[in-house]
Amino acid sequence: MSISIEQADYLPEQIHILAESAHKEGFQHIQRLVDEYQQEKNLFNAHGEFLLLAYDDEKLVACGGLNIQMSDNGEPSRIGRVRRFYVMPNYRKLGLGRGLLQELEKRAKANFSALCLHTDGTSGAHFFQKQNYVFVENHSNYNYFKYLV
Repeated sequence: MSISIEQADYLPEQIHILAESAHKEGFQHIQRLVDEYQQEKNLFNAHGEFLLLAYDDEKLVACGGLNIQMSDNGEPSRIGRVRRFYVMPNYRKLGLGRGLLQELEKRAKANFSALCLHTDGTSGAHFFQKQNYVFVENHSNYNYFKYLV
């Protein structure tokens, strides 16, 4: 296994394989990534935003992006939002997700003081809790939060 993590300038054709894999698990967020990207609703190209792709040699095996979390009054904040995070099942529990998230956090520090995200699944919740994200009970836009220090 030879993993590389790269910032995406465009969505590669292999993104459809990730979307199909996620769909088989009942997740639609990678298909939403594709749809929003094609519709130019979310290109991860605002200041401080990016999309990371993880490859095993030439095979796309994971992705994770960062957007600006807008404040309640619609203004940009110093909080980044982890979006469209997914690791193919055969690559879980090998440190790839942790490495991808660490790279995302490292790059985020230049523009954000904290990160937030929303996850519904218990496996996702467990993963993010292990990475020191704290559960937020009553926020309308996210349910996990972490200060970048």
